[in-house]
Parts: sequence; C-alpha cells; structure tokens
Amino acid sequence: MTRNLRALLVVVLVFLLGWQLHTHRTVQAQASDDNVRYQLQSVGGDSTLTLYYPSTQTIYVYPGAVVGNSILSCAFMYKLGKPGEQIQRVQCPIATIKF
Repeated sequence: MTRNLRALLVVVLVFLLGWQLHTHRTVQAQASDDNVRYQLQSVGGDSTLTLYYPSTQTIYVYPGAVVGNSILSCAFMYKLGKPGEQIQRVQCPIATIKF
C-alpha cells in the first residue's frame, strides 16, 4: 500500500470517527509510518483538515474538508523554523488533478 493511500485511509477513518461521535470536539489521528500528524476540526461548513509533516516542519491547511467537492486543495501552508522566529503563511501552489 502506498503512503498516499495509507494517508487517505487514515483521513477517511478519522472523518468517519468524528461523524459517528457527532460532537464539536477536535478529532486527531497520527500515522505511524512517516510521522505525519492529522487534525480534522468540525464536521460542518467551517471544517478544516490540517496536516503537519515534522520532517519538513511544514503545516498544510485544507479548509472545507467535509463539504463540497471530494478533492481537497491546500489553501496555504506554514513553514516552521526555530521557536520564537516569525512564521509566514504561504499560499499553496495550484494543484493539478491526476486521474
């Protein structure tokens, strides 16, 4: 199973768990193979999927994660540096859909 497929399965499982709980709590999961951390907030129009890659110290934000189109596009990312340094929000490059 490829890393992308595993990551997608983890995201789907996190979503289903959050949907089953029907609460406004934050649902969190962590992949075990490449240390990617996921956070899915809310299950409404204001939902957000956040992915953190410790190896690159980058946070990617996907708004509207559970509404609309089934393909998510990264809206912006944060490249983290040393603690106390400024953090700049950078717009994600426009993604191309591969079929």
